[in-house]
Amino acid sequence: MEATVGLLFLLIGVSYGVETFCDARQDGAQCLGTWGGTVFVKLMDQASGAPRIDWMKGATSILRWRNNAIVTNTIMSRSEFIPNNGTFRINNLRNSDSGKYTLKLFDLEGKEKETRNLQLSIEGQSPLRVGAISALVFYSILLLVCVIIICVQSKKQKCKEKLNADLTYVDVRVMQQQGRKSVKQNMEEEVEYSQIKTAG
Repeated sequence: MEATVGLLFLLIGVSYGVETFCDARQDGAQCLGTWGGTVFVKLMDQASGAPRIDWMKGATSILRWRNNAIVTNTIMSRSEFIPNNGTFRINNLRNSDSGKYTLKLFDLEGKEKETRNLQLSIEGQSPLRVGAISALVFYSILLLVCVIIICVQSKKQKCKEKLNADLTYVDVRVMQQQGRKSVKQNMEEEVEYSQIKTAG
């Protein structure tokens, strides 16, 4: 039992500790992350020379970099932008992190000079969701087993009652006939049924 629990915690820990590295310096890059893990997205070689950077998921701005400073990071609680190597890190990945990301680079005059896309896919599911599904399956099977046991017991009880209803007890006494006098007087006997009891 202890080994099973230990293995479960080990597997949960492994899924949470998975780190993925993605290179978004090429347009159309594909990246695969693991639910609960971390992804490091290499946006550029370094951000210190870039006057303006916009990192977006769909139409939502995730990161805005202006004049060597972060202006906006909408997922700051679980992400970090590292300007000296141009990497954006997202921790504790969720299914909602999947999607198309766009990096827009601007020149000193504020004109867009380059746009790159990255498709991020998150595999796996929440341990809570997996646990809920497992619990549902377990309790469904348990309920099915209980119903089967109740049906079998009920059927056995009905069979017993039916057997008892068909069983009749009779008190049989063998008596000799008294009014006849014949050669076979000792041989003939009369059967008298006195009490008949029925069970059930």
